[in-house]
Amino acid sequence: MALEIVWSEEAENQLSEIIEYLENEWSEKEIRNFFVRLEESLYEISKNPDTYKNSTRKPGTKEFQHSKQTTIFYTYDQKNVNILLLWPNKQNPDKI
Repeated sequence: MALEIVWSEEAENQLSEIIEYLENEWSEKEIRNFFVRLEESLYEISKNPDTYKNSTRKPGTKEFQHSKQTTIFYTYDQKNVNILLLWPNKQNPDKI
């Protein structure tokens, strides 16, 4: 049984920034592919949240490499996967 995905306000804000960037820099096809991959990633995390690695960059969380450009940081419990960050990998990792 898949857990429910719950987005933090910070993760929602980061997603909005990513969408704005994609709309300015990428084609419609690339944007669609990004969102298909995001949905697939979230589904995989919700089905098997413990499978992915413990984060060394943000202790106490797990991380999932969504793409070369983006990492999803999350925690989970028996009911929910809490998406904490949707991190653009080009940003300074000290800001995580």
